[in-house]
Amino acid sequence: METLELCYSGVKDSHLSRFTHLPSLKELNLDSCGCGDWALGHLADNCVVPNLTSLDLADTNLTDAGMVHIAKFTKLNKLSLFYCNISNHGLRHLSSLTNLEVLNLDSRDISDEGLAHLVGLPNLRSLDVFSGRITHYGCIHLSRLTSLESLELCGGGISDRGCAHLASLENLVSLNLSQNEHITNRGAAALAALSKLKCLNLSNTRVNSGALRFLSSLTQLKSLAMYGCHGIDDSESMNALQNGLPSLKCLRLNNGSDDRELWDDYDHVAADIDLELYMMDGDEDMEDAD
Repeated sequence: METLELCYSGVKDSHLSRFTHLPSLKELNLDSCGCGDWALGHLADNCVVPNLTSLDLADTNLTDAGMVHIAKFTKLNKLSLFYCNISNHGLRHLSSLTNLEVLNLDSRDISDEGLAHLVGLPNLRSLDVFSGRITHYGCIHLSRLTSLESLELCGGGISDRGCAHLASLENLVSLNLSQNEHITNRGAAALAALSKLKCLNLSNTRVNSGALRFLSSLTQLKSLAMYGCHGIDDSESMNALQNGLPSLKCLRLNNGSDDRELWDDYDHVAADIDLELYMMDGDEDMEDAD
C-alpha cells in the first residue's frame, strides 16, 4: 500500500497506534481527523512510515509540542499543516526537511519570525501562508526562497515594500496577495519584474486602474483577479489588458457594487499552468502612483 486516505474520518491517536510497519506507504492523509501529537510521535519514533513523501495533517490536533517529530520524516516533499495549532516556535522543526517542495500553512500565530525557519528549504516550490501575520519583514525571508513557483500570502500586512522584496523571486508563476490592504500601485509596479507570472491575485488591495500600465509588461499572464479594488473602469481595463496582455484568458474585476467577470477561462488556465491555484476573494500607507 502506497497511499492511505483517512481524511474526514473518526480516526484518533488510539487507532493509529495499531500501525506498526508500513514501509511502502508514501502518502498519508489525516485531514480533519481527531489525532495529534501522540500519533505523529508514534509514526516517527517507531519508524512506522520510513518512506513517507506526502503528509496531510490539516485541521488535526497537532501542536508545537508534536512538531518535534516532523523532522524525522526526512523524505517528505509535501506537507500540509493547514489550520493546526502551530506557531513560529513549531516551524523551526521544518528546517531539516530539505526535500520539501509543497508546504501549506494557515495560522494567525505565524508571523515574520516563523518564515525565517523556511529559508533553508532549497527545493520549496509552493508555499501557502493564508491568514498569517506577515509583513515586509517576512517577505525579506521569502525572497531567499528562489525556487518558489507558487506563493500565497493572503490576509496579512504586506505593503509595497514587501512587494519589492517578492519581486526578486524570478521563478514565480502564481502569486496570490489578496486581502493585503497596504498594497498600492507602487507594489504592482514592483511585481512587474516577475516576468514568468501566469496567475496574479491582487483582490481587496488598494491598487486601482493605474496599476494596469505596470502589469501590462507581464506578457505571460493568463489569469488576473482584482476583486474589491476601487477605481477600475471595466471598458478601460479591457482595452488596456487586451492590447498589453495577449495571453490573458481570465480577468476578474469588480468595482465594489457589481461583480462582473469580463472573461473567464479559469479551468483552462489552471490546467496550462499545472500548479495548484486557489483564486480567493505595512509599514506605512503610501499614496497610489498616478
